[in-house]
Amino acid sequence: MTQLRNFADRFSWPLYCRSYLVTLGLLFAGGAVWAVAREPKGFAGLPVGWQLGAAVAVVTGFCLFVAGLAGSRRVIERWADSWSKHDIAVIVMLLALPVYLVLALVLPRK
Repeated sequence: MTQLRNFADRFSWPLYCRSYLVTLGLLFAGGAVWAVAREPKGFAGLPVGWQLGAAVAVVTGFCLFVAGLAGSRRVIERWADSWSKHDIAVIVMLLALPVYLVLALVLPRK
């Protein structure tokens, strides 16, 4: 029980916002890459609309990933708030917990 209390005492909301954006970025980019990899002819085998969608998903995922790792505190809190308005965000929040634990070990505390 004391370990849970220590974890709750050291919880950092900006770091959790970072982990949320990193997780969401990886889901966007990874989902697009996975969908393209399942196509036998690769990216060129997809219809033009799917190619555009996959490209937008990869770029969006990359932007979220970079913003999550390198963005200022103000930017990441606003982005995390704006990207978490949908009901599916609860699942992404749960997926972001392991990323939070990794980032808590890697990134320096401010």
